[in-house]
Amino acid sequence: MMVNEYNDPGCRLISVLNLGCFLARSEVNGPGIRAVVWVQGCPHRCNGCFNPQFQSFSPAQQITVDHLAHVILSDPDIDGITFSGGEPFAQAVLLAELGTRVREAGLTIVTYSGYTYNHLAAGTEPGWQDLLAVTDLLVSGPYIQSLRCTGSLKGSANQEIIPLSGRIAVPMVVTGRNCGTVEFIISADGIVTATGLPDSSLLRQVYKKCGRV
Repeated sequence: MMVNEYNDPGCRLISVLNLGCFLARSEVNGPGIRAVVWVQGCPHRCNGCFNPQFQSFSPAQQITVDHLAHVILSDPDIDGITFSGGEPFAQAVLLAELGTRVREAGLTIVTYSGYTYNHLAAGTEPGWQDLLAVTDLLVSGPYIQSLRCTGSLKGSANQEIIPLSGRIAVPMVVTGRNCGTVEFIISADGIVTATGLPDSSLLRQVYKKCGRV
């Protein structure tokens, strides 16, 4: 079935991951140096979402778990991987498979979700429990624009940072040197990627400098 933004996203069994974006190295999306996977598609549609371009469930960058695992594990210097989006639990089956592979290689996993932990823990949707099982640190809860905050990996104050394995020390996450910072990465072809929790006014200044409105 062709998936588009008007379909009910559900929890489909899919053969390839549908990504909004992939970043091989980042220092503001969890402790240490991390690869970041932003999945395409989100059922929450929170007001003021940081990544509205990833809300649609339309096909974007489609990639197999095998290929993505190879790309991630080819960098010997990264500490882990962060799943964001979009809503990672909408593609939980394949992300759990990817998470199992990178964890076996010693990497840690941070997963963001617009669902609360209690909702996820009680869920019976395909892959949900498997993705929770490979997640070391969960950042959970919907983004609420009126409670916006910066630092400690949270976008709004209602969200929870929940250690699930003991492999990531929460004090390091809360007080780490890069908490609340924004990262700008310029690719070889001149594309600028902003990640972290950038303030909208800062992004407008950058867009203006780059000739965008």
